[in-house]
Amino acid sequence: MNKRIIIKTTLICIGIFLILSSAGIYFFSTKYELDTEKKYQVIVAEVDIAVGSIITENMITYKTVKESGLTPHILHNSEQVVGMKALFPILKGNYIPEYNLLPSDKWHKDDERTIILTVDMEDRLANLIKKGSVLDIKVLPEDRKTLPKLVLSRIMVSDVLDENGLSSGDAIGNRKGYIVVVLDSEQRNRIYAAIQYGKLMYELYCDLTQPKEIEDFVITKEFYAPDQQSGSIKDGGAN
Repeated sequence: MNKRIIIKTTLICIGIFLILSSAGIYFFSTKYELDTEKKYQVIVAEVDIAVGSIITENMITYKTVKESGLTPHILHNSEQVVGMKALFPILKGNYIPEYNLLPSDKWHKDDERTIILTVDMEDRLANLIKKGSVLDIKVLPEDRKTLPKLVLSRIMVSDVLDENGLSSGDAIGNRKGYIVVVLDSEQRNRIYAAIQYGKLMYELYCDLTQPKEIEDFVITKEFYAPDQQSGSIKDGGAN
């Protein structure tokens, strides 16, 4: 047999094999899904969203993610997002977590201020306290002879700072750091009194559906101005 014919026949066979293989791969990839992991549509930012912005339909879009990539705070329904205010900046393409949203008819009260609380590695629960964490703030008396008292319940951490005061938004590696919280005047007074009473402690909520606990830390009369002592002391005042 002519050598040239043999080469041509071989090349033709190889070509036919490659075509049939490609067709087979295409058929099976379209008819049978190779990746069987369940997928979901979740909400992400279509544009950069500034703090305090009321989110509209044109600010959001959908992104498909695998089930393994979901977290409890990722939202799937636009009704959960549209009309809400952003508590923190949201960059284009980022997920819009539930803890970053506030109903449009609610916002920081006039007497609310940002305060910084010092936390060390132990207080931060080995870096489990992060931006968006919800925690209880307790105080352990200096004499250590009684159980900790609950100063504030279900307080959201607005940010986490390293020991240089730089925002990390997440866990920080240094032994000492700071958490940023927004409190009204009554809450701040409870913190100021608690700091003089003992050492602040933090307990992290495992699930945001857990109910708020009763704040049992009592501010004694010595922390109030003379003109306030004669009147009734609100919430946590001495009996």
